[in-house]
Amino acid sequence: MRAALLLALVPALGACVERRLLVRTDPPGAEVKVNGDVVGRAPAVWRFDHYGTVLVEAELAGHEPVQQEVKLSSPWYQKPVIDFFADVVVPARIRDDHEVELRLEPSRRLSPREVEQEVADVARAADKLKKEAEAKR
Repeated sequence: MRAALLLALVPALGACVERRLLVRTDPPGAEVKVNGDVVGRAPAVWRFDHYGTVLVEAELAGHEPVQQEVKLSSPWYQKPVIDFFADVVVPARIRDDHEVELRLEPSRRLSPREVEQEVADVARAADKLKKEAEAKR
């Protein structure tokens, strides 16, 4: 009976593993997204439950947006069987921190001539699509 009670209390005694990804940006203050979900402004912390590859994105006014795939690898104490002890038996909180830094480049301003050229290119592409659509009718 005591053994059964002890086994029932083991999960209550254990803490757990806290998994975090810290995202920094240069310059700081960029909006950070992980797998399309907004996490906050950099430096930002994203808590996760499962290891694997995630897509980290950062956007800041006046800068080119950047994205990077980040592989979150499990540490030795999160391998099968051992993870039971780290998650349930060890009576302390274990923190598994991962970090990534994204560098945002300043946006390049277009000259008035470049803007006119871009507009003309878009107009030509639109005319081409319109003609192709009419030809299919």
